[in-house]
Order: sequence, then C-alpha cells, then structure tokens
Amino acid sequence: MPVQLPLYRHPTMTVVIDDDRSSVAVLDFQLEQSLAKTAFNRARAALHWVSDIFSRVDPGGLQLLGFEDECGEGGTTAESDLERIYHFVGDPQRFSLPTVVVIDYAMPDMDGLEFCEAAADLPCKKIMFTARADASFAVAAFNRGLIHRFIRKQEPDALDQLEAAIDALQNTYFLDQSRSQAGQLDAHEFGFLRDPAAAAMVKGLCDRYGFVEYYLFTNPHGFLFFDAEGAPTLVPMMNAKSLEWHADIAAEEGAPAELLAALRERRVVPFFHTGDGCWSSDLPGDPLKYCKPPQVTRGREAYYWAMFDLPDHYRKREPYSHARFLREHVDRA
Repeated sequence: MPVQLPLYRHPTMTVVIDDDRSSVAVLDFQLEQSLAKTAFNRARAALHWVSDIFSRVDPGGLQLLGFEDECGEGGTTAESDLERIYHFVGDPQRFSLPTVVVIDYAMPDMDGLEFCEAAADLPCKKIMFTARADASFAVAAFNRGLIHRFIRKQEPDALDQLEAAIDALQNTYFLDQSRSQAGQLDAHEFGFLRDPAAAAMVKGLCDRYGFVEYYLFTNPHGFLFFDAEGAPTLVPMMNAKSLEWHADIAAEEGAPAELLAALRERRVVPFFHTGDGCWSSDLPGDPLKYCKPPQVTRGREAYYWAMFDLPDHYRKREPYSHARFLREHVDRA
C-alpha cells in the first residue's frame, strides 16, 4: 500500500501568476491569510524565480532517515532525531519553497501552458486558474502531466476550490518527497504511514490544536508537531507489538511490575526521556510519570498515541516559527 502520510510537512509558498492586478489583489485578500503567497504579473519572471529557488534548495528538504546504525540495531537516537529536526526548523527558507503555482492562462509574455511546459521538470504543483471557458486545452495539459488542477475563475465556489486544491497539492508534494525515504522504514513498525486512518488522525490533530508542521520521530515512533509560534508537541504512535517490545526492554532493565503490566495491557503510552526511547533504571522518579493513557485510532490495526510536552532539555535551539515568517513576509511585501 502506498504512503498515505508524508514523513514531514511544513507550510510553503504559493506562487500566483496573473497579469490582471485586480485578480491578484482579490486572491491575496480572500485566500486564507495564513497561506504565504508571492505574486507575479509576468510569467517569465515567475519562472526564473521558481527555477532559481529549486536550483539552490534541495526540494526533498529534510532528510530524516539517515540512520546508518547510529545507535546499533534499530534506528536513530532521540538526540539525533532532534538535532536533525531542530536544525531544519531553525531555517526560514523552508517556508519559501514554492510547492504550488497558481497561474492564469492568458498572459502577455508567456501563456500559462507555456509556463507549465517550461516548468515541467520542477517538483512544484501547478493549478490553472483562468476565466477561459474552453476546458479541452486543460484536459490535454492534465493528461500530459503539465497541470494538476484546472479551476474556472467564474465558478461561484472558485476560491473555495482553489484553497482546497492548494492544500491537497502541498500534501501531494510532501508525499512525493517522502516515498523514497519511506521505503527505508520497517513496514510493520511504521505501518501508520500507509494507513488512511492515521493520516486522518494527524490532520485532525493539526486542525484541533493549530499545529502547522510536523516531522517523523523515530525513537519513540511518532511525530513531533510545531504550532504557528514554534511550540513543540511530541506524539508517540505505537501498535500492540511496539508496546510489548517496550515492556520486554523494561523487564530486562528491572522495571517495576506496575510499569510492565501497564505496557503489556496497553493502558499507557510511554515517552521515556532517554537517548534510545526505552525505560532505564537511571530515570528518576515514578516510571509511570513518563506515561499517559492512550488515545486509540483504529485503522488497519490499532494505534495507541498520546500528546507530550517536549521537556526543555530536549529543545536544541529556538525554531524559526511560521508566525514569525508571515509577519516578516508581510513586512517585505
């Protein structure tokens, strides 16, 4: 089954190309204000800008899965996860990546299809947003893979369609970037990446708690979320097998019986503050203070998860937040 959930996702830039300045102003005013946009009235200038960005920035972004046995048999340590993630979230360039282009068809210097043909090898997704009534050219362009959506400006719900298409295509962009990395992951331990139920759960958390970006965490398995101000929340996601594995490791380390029973009976989800994510006798205090009652998402199997604040000593540096980027982007515009 293909990957349903990107290994990571963060806000990106939407590029609007239209020689009608009033259309650009309408889009800028009416589209979701948390959607960062940059506009061009000339297609060639936009093509040069987008091409330049992708020539200087790795479109794959964060390479999370460089785990050449960094901690022996089994993946990265929590420290290497955090070092990699915090290095990435300290860089404001991630928000400038032009993952979606919204372009009109009729342009004076270069029409929309010519732009899409010239940009065919770039990984950004293209939306033809035009008043042209004839759809035959768009069908042909879609079949050739030149455009990914076609929306008529005159449709009554055109802006709603456009917002939904931008969000869906941004997700598709990150899915495309994730596929090669996901192939390196154990299909059972990270099965939630291929389960639509887990994808819906992650989207629900983002909608409910205002998370705007997340990154796969490999020890413990799960995701590290950030809200718009850069505050982190760790969400371990475990199945019955991984909870049993945690119990076996804890038993080898001489963990108290109450912790072992809670893990084996799936009454808790752990976040042990150790380098390998496993319980250690060096951990101070009651072992159960590192655990929370699980929420359960049922898909192809049951996933047990909980939300944890990230302790201060885990925070490697201050993230460059999306809220700050939007403030500074508006100031520059």
